[in-house]
Amino acid sequence: MRLGLGPIPLRHVTRQQLEELARAAVAASFDSVWVAESRAEGVGGGLAAAALLAQVVPIRVGAVIDVGSYHPLHIAEDIAIADLTAQGRVEVLLRGGGDEHLQVLVAALSGAHLQFDGRELRVPARLDANQPVAEKVALNPRPAQPVVPMWVLERRDNLARDLGLGSAAVWVAGVMVPPAAGRVPGMLLCPTDVDPGDLLRATGESAAYFLVAAATPRDVAASGRRLAGPLRMPGFPDWINAQ
Repeated sequence: MRLGLGPIPLRHVTRQQLEELARAAVAASFDSVWVAESRAEGVGGGLAAAALLAQVVPIRVGAVIDVGSYHPLHIAEDIAIADLTAQGRVEVLLRGGGDEHLQVLVAALSGAHLQFDGRELRVPARLDANQPVAEKVALNPRPAQPVVPMWVLERRDNLARDLGLGSAAVWVAGVMVPPAAGRVPGMLLCPTDVDPGDLLRATGESAAYFLVAAATPRDVAASGRRLAGPLRMPGFPDWINAQ
C-alpha cells in the first residue's frame, strides 16, 4: 500500500503552509505529497509547486493537472522540467482532456520522435506560418524517470490502460480500488477521516495508492498514525503499541 498526502489545493495556501504540510507528511510516514491547481487558473502552477516541494522533502511529489487547459506538448515539457528538478520524484494525476490530448502527452513523454495527425491536434502543427517544419518532433529535455507515473481520474474507457496510465477514483462508501495498469496501482482520493478497515476492504487482494486529504499539520499527523500501520501491516497485533 502507498499513502500520499493531498491533493492540497493551491488557491488559498501560502508557501509556508505548503512546506509545513509537506514536512508533516514526511514525519507521518506518507510516501508522497500532492498539490492541485485550480481548474483553468494558474496553469502549470501544480507542477511548479511540486518541484518546489521536492527541494524541501525527500519523498515523492505529485501534481493534479487539467489536461485540456493547455497544449499537451506544453504539459509534457512542464512535467519533464519538474521531474528533472525533483531528481525523478514527480507523479501526475490527470483530470479531463480528450483522447488525443492523452495520446500526445504520453507519446511526448516516452521520448519518441512524434508525429500525430488527429481531428483536434496535429504534431508538428505544420502551419504555413511555421514552415519549414520537421516531419517529427521530440521532447527536449526528457524527464529524469524512464516512465513518469501517471493516473487519470474517473475515466472508464480502455484508452488509459492501453497507454499505460493508472486509474484513479474518488472515495465513496463501497467503492473498490481501480484495477492496476501494469505496475501502476489503482488510486483512491480519500477524506481525512477515512477508516483504514474500509480502505483495506476496498483493495481486495490488489495493491493500492491512497491520497488522503488533510488541511493542517495536526490532521496530517493524525492521519499517519491512524492509517500507516494498519494499511502496511494489516493484521498486526493491537497490543504491540499498547501503553
